[in-house]
Amino acid sequence: MVQIRRTLITLVSLAALGATGALVTHDRLSIAAADEVNARIAAGKALANSPIPEEAFASGVALAKADKVGPALAQYNRIENDDSAPASLRLAARFNSGNLYLRDAIEAADAGDTASATPNFELAKAAYRVVLRADPGHMAARYNLERALRRSPEVEQAEEIDVEQPPEAEQAITTMQVESLGLP
Repeated sequence: MVQIRRTLITLVSLAALGATGALVTHDRLSIAAADEVNARIAAGKALANSPIPEEAFASGVALAKADKVGPALAQYNRIENDDSAPASLRLAARFNSGNLYLRDAIEAADAGDTASATPNFELAKAAYRVVLRADPGHMAARYNLERALRRSPEVEQAEEIDVEQPPEAEQAITTMQVESLGLP
C-alpha cells in the first residue's frame, strides 16, 4: 500500500514538473519572440504585415514619416479595426490617421487645391471627433480639431426644399364655420 502511494506521488510530481517545464519553455519562447519584435521596431524595420498590432502600428508610423500616406493610412485602418489590438493603440491609430488627413488638407489648401483639401479636412475632423468621444481629455486631438475647424469651418447646410406655390385657383380656402365656445 505504501509502495503504491509513493509511486502515485512520484508520478503526480513528475507530471507537475513536466507541466511546469512546458510552461517555462513556452514563456521563454514568447519572450524571445517579443524581443525580436522589439528589436525590429527599434531598428525601424517593423513588418507591415505583422500579426502583432504594436509592430503594425510602428510600421504605420515609419510609413508616415517616409511620406507614404496611403500605406500608412492602410496600416492605421487595419489597427483601428483589429479587435485584438489594445483600445489605446486603436485610438492612437485613429489620431494618427487624423493627423495625416490634416497635414494633406493643409498642404492642399496652401497650394490652392480646395477640391482635395475639403474632404481631407472633413476626414481629419471626423477622426479627431472619434478620438475625443473615446477620450474627452485628449488635448492633442482637441487642439488639432480646432486647427481643422479654423482652416475649414463647418457651414450648417439647412436643407431648403424648393416648393412651388400652387396657382391661385388651386389654393385651399377653408369654409369651415367657427363656433364660439364662450371664450373671450
